[in-house]
Amino acid sequence: MELQVDEVYDGTPSCVQTARHTIKVFLAHLGTEHLARITADTVTGAQLVVSELVTNAVRYTDGTCGMHLAYRGDRGVEITVWDNACGSLTTREWDPDRPGGFGLEIVRTICGPLTIIPTHHGKQIRVRMPLPQAV
Repeated sequence: MELQVDEVYDGTPSCVQTARHTIKVFLAHLGTEHLARITADTVTGAQLVVSELVTNAVRYTDGTCGMHLAYRGDRGVEITVWDNACGSLTTREWDPDRPGGFGLEIVRTICGPLTIIPTHHGKQIRVRMPLPQAV
C-alpha cells in the first residue's frame, strides 16, 4: 500500500513551515502504519530538503506552489514540489565567500539527483529521499 499526500500553498513564506510540519507528520505516519524505519536524522534531512525546495518555490515564483509526497517502499519517499515558474533551475559553483545559494546542493547531497519536469503551468522538482534499511 502506498501513502500519498498532496498540498497546495498560497506562496507566502509561512508555507515553508507548513511543508516542514507536513513531511514530519507524513514520516511519523509512515513509521506507524507502514512499519518503515524512520530515524530522527531521516526526519531532519527530509525537513531540510522540503524547506529548501519550498523556499525556492516561494522566493523565485509568484502565486501558488505545492508539494506531493509519496511512499515508494524500498525506493523511499518521493518528494515533488511544483510552482508556476517556467524555466530551469540555476545552480552555482561552490564559493565559500558567497552567503547562501547552496540549497540545491544540499538537496542533492541528501537525495541524489533532481528531476525537473516542465509542465503547462510551470515546473515540478522531484527527488527521492532514501529511508534507512530495517535491521
